[in-house]
Amino acid sequence: MIEWFSQHGVELAAFVLTLVVTIVGWVIEHRSSKEQNREREDDIRLLREQLDSLQRQATTLEEQTAMQRADHDRPPFSDAEWVRGSIRRVRIEGSRDVHVESAAPPAGMTAEFRLKTQLPDDFVPSETIEYVITGPGPVEFLWRWADEPNMPLRKVRKVAYKPE
Repeated sequence: MIEWFSQHGVELAAFVLTLVVTIVGWVIEHRSSKEQNREREDDIRLLREQLDSLQRQATTLEEQTAMQRADHDRPPFSDAEWVRGSIRRVRIEGSRDVHVESAAPPAGMTAEFRLKTQLPDDFVPSETIEYVITGPGPVEFLWRWADEPNMPLRKVRKVAYKPE
């Protein structure tokens, strides 16, 4: 056996050295692979957090847009206000100009009604439409957005009560 070792000792030592180097290489590669995998998982976690944040921002922007759109499209008239005597007024609110075609009490109402503001006309926000009406009766306004001339006229009813 000693003879065999003397003849093949160098080969055996080279084989054992190759085997040790291969095993050490596998261990180093495995550790490196685990570290890279950990880094990838951290990157994936970070990307998921960023995606969640972006989705929350998108949801918030959608909600803000919906609120702005609702505010943009809501009827632009304040509640009718009592001014004095039989004089009432409504104020144009919001951010858009309004075209008011007409104002009148609802059909069948016997209240005396007279406009103090000339209609039809376009109104900018904060302008008022004044009218005289006997009693607390409602007034219906036919209107559309001034920047949408093809928009069908809408009707809104406003009522003012004399303060006590």
